[in-house]
Parts: sequence; C-alpha cells; structure tokens
Amino acid sequence: MASQTGILGLQGTVGGLVFAKDGSVRQKPASNKAAFTSSASLARTRENASEFGRAASGGKLIRDSLRALIAAASDRRMVSRLTQKVRAVIAMDTVNGRGTRLVQGDNVASLLGFNFNLGAGIGQNVFFQYTVAGSGANVTLHIPSLAPISDIAPPQGATHFELLFGASLMNFATGTYTQATVAAPLGVLALNSATISNRDVVAAFPAAPTVDEVVVGVLGINFYQQLNGQYYPLNNNSTNPLAIEYIAGSGSVGGGSGNVAYNTNLTGPNDNAQGVTLAASAGDGFGFDALTTGGSAPANMDINVGGAQVASVAYLDRYNGKAFSFTHAGVAHTGAFAATVNF
Repeated sequence: MASQTGILGLQGTVGGLVFAKDGSVRQKPASNKAAFTSSASLARTRENASEFGRAASGGKLIRDSLRALIAAASDRRMVSRLTQKVRAVIAMDTVNGRGTRLVQGDNVASLLGFNFNLGAGIGQNVFFQYTVAGSGANVTLHIPSLAPISDIAPPQGATHFELLFGASLMNFATGTYTQATVAAPLGVLALNSATISNRDVVAAFPAAPTVDEVVVGVLGINFYQQLNGQYYPLNNNSTNPLAIEYIAGSGSVGGGSGNVAYNTNLTGPNDNAQGVTLAASAGDGFGFDALTTGGSAPANMDINVGGAQVASVAYLDRYNGKAFSFTHAGVAHTGAFAATVNF
C-alpha cells in the first residue's frame, strides 16, 4: 500500500512500481511460481519451505488440541516458539529425506518441558512434588501432598487457584486429535484450604493410543480473586504457567516430573558421567539415559527455573533432543537437552 510522504513523494508500491525511501523507483519483480516448483537451484528452498510448513501445521495441531488450557497461559511468541520446537523434532527424522521428514513418535520427547508461557514457569508458582504417568487410555497426575498455603506462590490479589491438567492424543500424519476427559478435576480452591493428600487426577481417552498417535499431557495453574461469591480470573498471562509434563509416542517413553527412570543420575554441586557434567546446587539431581555412540562435539545447556538460572550442563551433542529429568529444591522437572531449558 503506497503512502504519500510529501508533496510529490511516494513510498511503497503503486501498480507495478516500487517507490523506495531513498527516492528510487524500480519495477516490482514478477512472481515465478513455476521456477520455484521446478528450478534445481531452489531445491533447498523448497525442502525448507515444505518442512517449515509441516512444523507450523504440527504446532497448530498441538495448540488446537489443548486450546481451552492454553487460552489463559501463553505469551505473544508462543506460536513461533512451538513451531521452532516441532521443526527441531522433524529434523531428528533419520528415515525420510530432506523436505519429506516427519514428526515421528520416537523423537517427540524433545517437546517435554515446553512452556506455553515464558512469563510464568511451573517452578515459579508450584512447589509441591507430583508425577504424570500414562497407562493404556489414561494419563494420571499423582499428587502425594499439596498444602496450598505453602506450596502455591500466588500473584498479588489472588484468593483462589485452579490446577489445570489435561491431555490430548494426536495423529500428526492425518492432522487429527482427541481430547481426554478429566472426570474429577480439583476445581477452584482457596489458597488457605486444607492440605490435599495422595490425590490422583485422571485424563481418560476413549481408547488406548495406537502406534501412529502421540499423547501430550500438560499441567498449569490459573489464579482467581473472589468477590461477592464470584470468581474473577486474574487476567494477567504473566502469572499463569502451563507446560508439557508428559509425552509419549511410538517407540518412546513419555514422562512427567519424576516419571521416567533413567540409567544415569548426577547430583549437585558437581558430578559427571557418560559425557555429561552437571553444575548445580547441592541436592539437585539430573537423570538421563547414557549414549555411547553419536556426536562428540561439546555443547552447553542452561537450566532456568522461575526465570532464574539454577544449573548448567556441559554435554556431548549426541544428547541433543534427548529427554532428561532435573530436580531442584525438591521439585522434579522433565525436559530435553537444548541450549536453554526453562521451567
């Protein structure tokens, strides 16, 4: 759209002419779709465009399947961040060639720990231990003990909270999904309510997932202010965290916080084994499955909890995208090796 910048000055496109800021005028280049689809010199561009489109569609499938839970817990860059994560999953496909790589169940573990809202991490508001595990058609959140007055860090003005838990079952090949039903959620609770002990919250699917389907479970929290018997949401996305705490696909083992049993475990402040070195506080723990083959280039990972860096991990690049567990201040988190991981 052209805009007049002076008596005679124009900026933008008028018809087939482009008026630049420096006063120059050039002809608008013609679109050549035929060249894009057939030119050998544009082969890499076509491959990248194809896989980017597949990543965007995969991210949209995840968002659509969890839309009700994401609604109050996302940041303005969530869509692009999720697309980037799915693109990384596609890049891990070692079966198909460039341009035709897919989201495969064996590789989805790298989505573990994805935070839909960078402004609020689970570790910033939630300080009780929990596990998320899948079995058959069910994904179960288990809470050994939750004392709201000490285990929940509310924003100013909040009087109540609601623990959000849900799961979706997706087929990335067909672009379809099924949402799980949570029959008995905890509901809206007062921040000074009694301790909850040994409670299970179950998200159930109509049937167990097939080998072509991926299961994603998320955990989050919403805050409310009670006034005259009504609960008013605190419309401030910066206070509502939501993260992927369970994921499972064909050939992969999903896991939420504390759910996966790894064959190698490190402890803070300094411990190392199998090409991985942990620098963290005393009492912190880091678990992973050791790899004896693959890349040996050095890499580094920063682990942030609640917006603050709490650990650093040096590792060999063969671990990129592989799942790990990290326990800090008694709270377990599950993520995947990357340059930066936020909880």
